[in-house]
Amino acid sequence: TATDFVMNDELLFEVSDGIALITLNRPAAYNTISPGIMDGLGAAYQRCDEDDDVRVVVVTGAGDAFCAGADMSGGGDTFDGSAHGVDIDSCPLSMQAWDVRKPVIAACNGHAVGAGMGLAAQADMRILANEGKYGFLQTRRGVIADFAIEYVLPRLVGFERAFELIVRAPRLTGQEAVEWGLASRSVPAVEVLSTALEIAGDMSRNCAPLVAGMHKRLLWRGLDMSLDDLAALESRSLNYTMTRPDAVEGGMAYFDKREPEWSGSVSREWPDWL
Repeated sequence: TATDFVMNDELLFEVSDGIALITLNRPAAYNTISPGIMDGLGAAYQRCDEDDDVRVVVVTGAGDAFCAGADMSGGGDTFDGSAHGVDIDSCPLSMQAWDVRKPVIAACNGHAVGAGMGLAAQADMRILANEGKYGFLQTRRGVIADFAIEYVLPRLVGFERAFELIVRAPRLTGQEAVEWGLASRSVPAVEVLSTALEIAGDMSRNCAPLVAGMHKRLLWRGLDMSLDDLAALESRSLNYTMTRPDAVEGGMAYFDKREPEWSGSVSREWPDWL
């Protein structure tokens, strides 16, 4: 069954079989960034984080693009801080993708550049389109990149490639982006969403939701931790999950050769120390 929730006209949201599908919905403008998209996406992430009916999140774009970055219709005023009169938060979402306690997959069905690629980089996985163009073009627009990309990208692709992607700001094809380590897969554009949903469906059915969320948190937090501190936190997490019913259910489902029936709840059983 599918359930639709109204965020706003520029951000579509539905939940079906444990998967939340979030669609950036400004196809005529190539899903360029707008207040509606930013407000809606932050609200959607918060709902996904809190709702146990959501086990995996997929973000995609309506039409032929994922997100073409900033709306450049204002021309020279687009990045003119004196024209805006307010300071800009480079991570403007009310909740960032890395804080959502569910796996987040960016299904980049078309171009993702600038802030659009930043949105995708916040996700845990990216599926790209062979036909798409991908890159962080802010240097070529005279402004600093956003979405904490200087933190995320070196950890994703290594320093030298991150340096070139941000400072030289090339545009890459989907396959080139995979070769650079920017994504795990590139497929024909018509297969991007189905590929993402297939991966999401596998995780939704077969991966314990609480454990998946804790693994995600350990991975992201581990980027800033020493090996010893991470190992200690992992040990605490392991012992916690071994006290939950899903530890028994996982083994029984494997023994019985059936899909598991998970009962663990991110909203009710999340440890406060993680």
